[in-house]
Parts: sequence; structure tokens; C-alpha cells
Amino acid sequence: MKIAVFGASGRTGLLLIFQALNQGHEVTAYTRSPHKISITHKNIRIVRGELQDYEKIMETVTGQDVVMCTLGIDKNKPSTILSDATRLILQAMEECGIRRFICMSSAGVLGNDGGFWFGKIFIPLFLKQVFEDKKRQVDVIRQSKAEWVIIRPVGLTDSPKTGRYKISEGLPTSWKIPRNDVADFMLKLMNDKKYDFTIPAISST
Repeated sequence: MKIAVFGASGRTGLLLIFQALNQGHEVTAYTRSPHKISITHKNIRIVRGELQDYEKIMETVTGQDVVMCTLGIDKNKPSTILSDATRLILQAMEECGIRRFICMSSAGVLGNDGGFWFGKIFIPLFLKQVFEDKKRQVDVIRQSKAEWVIIRPVGLTDSPKTGRYKISEGLPTSWKIPRNDVADFMLKLMNDKKYDFTIPAISST
């Protein structure tokens, strides 16, 4: 399949690309920092662009079978970067007639699914603005015409892929998950329609 990846140079995005290429898919990677993508492969195309560059986003989305988003925010200050970028991506998808959209968000984005320590203490003290925009992103996706799934991973680690993880509608069942397993699940969602129009949590077993 042909996959567009936004957030391609992030740690999860890179693993998503690597696994997709290993599975024989064609990847178009969108990033503002192409030098951070050290993967060389005949089936990867890198598009350099900013998150507000609609023409470049359209170039990336055109002709794809599925669009995947692993965009994140690393500064806790008032911002609509994430939700605005997602809106442009979904707009481009609609123009191009592309339906399937798989997005990585985070546990805690629903407001009652982050557990006591992370949801009640850490987010309000250190990530309040980040999660405000993540919530706006969820609203943008919900209101779109896309065929979407939003996944809520817990604490991301750099451990190897296990292929064993728990998907749940409410609270996560643990508080860690390898990025490799998140990428694995996102790729499975290309064809698995079980979780369409839902926001499942993903955590290690």
C-alpha cells in the first residue's frame, strides 16, 4: 500500500516508516527536517515542508491509500499547531478522495484516561497546553469526513517490538508501551476496521 506519514522524523514516525518499508509498502514521509530521516530505500519519498504549507501537504497526500500522523508538540505553551496541521491534512485528504486516517495521540487526551499521577498531576502541571491542542486535534478528526482511528499510547519507550499489547476502550492496562509496538498497531489498522471511529488506548500486556 501507499502510506503518507506526517511526523516522519520523530522517534515513532521513523519506526513506523522502517516497519512499513520492511512490509513492502511505499512511504511518502513529510518533515521539516529531512536530514533526520536516515533511512534509504527505493520505496521511500521524502517531502520537505512546514506544517502550514498546504501545497506540500497536498503533494504528500495525493495518490496515497492511507495517511498516518505521529505529530507531537514538545513545548508546553499555548499553540494550535497540532490541530491546525491536522485540519490541513484532512482537508487535503478530502480534496484527493482519500479516506483512511490513522493518528497517534496520547493517553490522557480524553480527560479521564490518564490515571491519577499522569492525568491529575503531571498533565496539569507540565503539559496543560500540549493537551489542550491534542484535544482540539481529536475534535478536528471527529468532525472530519475521514475514516479514522485515534490511538492513545501510554508512556512510550525505545524497547524492541514485542507484538504483544493490549487495546482497550477506557483506561490503559499498563503505563508503558514500546514505540515499535505502537507502529506495529498503526500499520495493522490500515486494513483492520474493528476500531474505526474510536479512540482506543494501547499499552503493554
